[in-house]
Amino acid sequence: MTYSITPLLTGVRNPDQGIMTYQQGYGKRIWLPVWAFLLQGDDHNILVDTGLDENELFTPAGFTEETGLVPKTLEENLADNGLTLDEIDLVINTHLHDDHCGNNLLLTKAKFYAHSEEIQFCNNPHPIDHRYDNYFIEGIEFNQVSEDAEIVPGVEVMHSPGHSVGCLSVKVETAEGEAIITGFCCNKENFPANGPAVCPGVHLDAVAAWESIQKVKQTDSIIVPMHELSLKKIG
Repeated sequence: MTYSITPLLTGVRNPDQGIMTYQQGYGKRIWLPVWAFLLQGDDHNILVDTGLDENELFTPAGFTEETGLVPKTLEENLADNGLTLDEIDLVINTHLHDDHCGNNLLLTKAKFYAHSEEIQFCNNPHPIDHRYDNYFIEGIEFNQVSEDAEIVPGVEVMHSPGHSVGCLSVKVETAEGEAIITGFCCNKENFPANGPAVCPGVHLDAVAAWESIQKVKQTDSIIVPMHELSLKKIG
């Protein structure tokens, strides 16, 4: 079973490249897109992450002029693809930072999946990581995973800790081959052509984050970095 992967732009930020690449790229400002990923196939409409809360949607000056891209609400993005919020049947939260689960509560018909440790951490986060707000998961009955698992045929999750305790990478069978949506936050600069991948700049455990990104880079899969600006539809 194969799926298409369509990136949906739900917001954009303008941080330093060092937030993506540990100990590299400091002082270089970047456009950081906040994507949700729409998977379609086998009568499923699946979202990998739900993007930035629509109440935080704004377009920084110069972004559209430079990139040709326009951030939209999740509802608008789905409408552009002929769907409504109620037609999303599955949601996989790679992790529960606010820009990856900001529209969860809009998807009242969907089954939700997340790592059990990630849910626990979101409900009782350490002060060092300010990116959690359990408002975005209130009342959601998650299907909890604790290890690598198949969600539906053709879509699997792989525990990729380090960026967060329960970070999940998502393996998707597409017409172009297996793709991996990284789960941990990175862009193409994390994946140089030669040598090891660069550890994500934001992490709770740098060693685990480094190990997780090497595991992804060493596959033969199409790698879909979570915050890469140049992403296109796959399949």
